Amino acid sequence: MKPFVAVLICLFTISDALVPSFRRNIVRHETQLGMFNFFDSLRRYIDPSWENNEEKADEKDDEAAGSHRLVSIPVQSLKPGALRLFLMFYLMGMQNTPDRQTWRANQPSSDEYIVDFYYHDQSGILSIKLGENEVTIDRLGTNPSNAYIMQESVIIEGVLNELHTCAFDESVAKEDRLLLLKEPHDAIEKARDALSFG
Repeated sequence: MKPFVAVLICLFTISDALVPSFRRNIVRHETQLGMFNFFDSLRRYIDPSWENNEEKADEKDDEAAGSHRLVSIPVQSLKPGALRLFLMFYLMGMQNTPDRQTWRANQPSSDEYIVDFYYHDQSGILSIKLGENEVTIDRLGTNPSNAYIMQESVIIEGVLNELHTCAFDESVAKEDRLLLLKEPHDAIEKARDALSFG
């Protein structure tokens, strides 16, 4: 029995080491790898109190991670699946800005319309969420580096340009556009102004 317990402890240690440190330090997203789900289930079976401790740790991590709302754009309507795909392709094209592998685009959940953009030094994440009534961009991370802050504005400006194109491209019929803004259709410009003076 003792060798079995030793093997389990080794497996738990390895599973923790496999989770990238920036995901633990910045924000805890649900893992999509079945291997980690298996280890979680095994831990709960061996030690039922572990689940409560893990939930408390998650709450502390979420508080420590910090979240700062940078942009909020009220919308009349949007096509969330298509818009998320559009933004994902755009951000994938920006991953090497300004240098190779500076950023990494990720879609953390298939259930929610979110695109995350991770900075290489692990100090911050830009998280774009496509809600029913608004598009938001949040910074996740309590202590982003100066390099991250400098690049953040470039990426957000690019995302706002893409959203503007989606909302106002006259070559696309209004009913087919991925994004429609509420009257007076100036939310993107207001967001730009807020960022300039923020």
